[in-house]
Amino acid sequence: MGARPDSGRNRGDVRSDRFRLPVSGWCVTVQSPTGLEDLLLRESRVSDSALALELFGRLVHAENGIPADFGELPAADGEALLLLLRRAALGDLVCAEARCAVPECASRVDVDFHISECLAAHKVRRRRSLRQGDKQGWFSFDGESVLFRLPTCADLAAIELENEPRSALVHRCIEPAGIPGRLRRRVERAMEAMAPRLSQSMTGRCPECNQAFDFYFDVYGFVLRELRNHAASVYQDVHLLALHYKWPERQILEMPRSRRIQYAEMLRDQGVAA
Repeated sequence: MGARPDSGRNRGDVRSDRFRLPVSGWCVTVQSPTGLEDLLLRESRVSDSALALELFGRLVHAENGIPADFGELPAADGEALLLLLRRAALGDLVCAEARCAVPECASRVDVDFHISECLAAHKVRRRRSLRQGDKQGWFSFDGESVLFRLPTCADLAAIELENEPRSALVHRCIEPAGIPGRLRRRVERAMEAMAPRLSQSMTGRCPECNQAFDFYFDVYGFVLRELRNHAASVYQDVHLLALHYKWPERQILEMPRSRRIQYAEMLRDQGVAA
């Protein structure tokens, strides 16, 4: 009853996921969350982008000596990292829910996809007309004075609470301000080719009325909501294990989430009440 649990920190039994990010080329290892990250998900009051950066700092490790400032990563790589965190925590299959766009129907539609397939199809293209700007990470077109850079994870965190986030992002990433609409659209197309976002419109088909419809899959919103929901049992789990086994809170929280939940479920199956 009074035995001390093996937390799993710094051990090979903590599940990890190795991946090369599509835009930056960083090779990273992603670990599954523990109860400490579950508490962060349940108690944090920061924006989604800031919360994602905190999770990256805890659970993602860059290889080959790369400084792990995840705020500098292109926003598209941040979305890839979030999907990798989701895969490490909950598995490769994503089951999203949408509503049929036909007003007379409005049935619930389940849309499933695999994260591995989504990331494998995530292709990055470099436009031949681009050239490097004078500043590191900035680009321009032949014959044009405009300069631009890819939005980063830090940019998303900085603009998330702005009244006009899109305008704030343009102001950060495109110089000079107030370029013609034609040129701005050309810049945005180049950005999308160089760092295509994983948040995008998807097509589903209603099983009731058989009509195809589009819906928007927001990586940040969907993944963080899922992770928060699955972290909801952390308080009851800690209370149950501490009450039954007399383990300290910190050591319970440091256990891999899957192991903590398994211990708690075994006690519940035996009729042990919290």
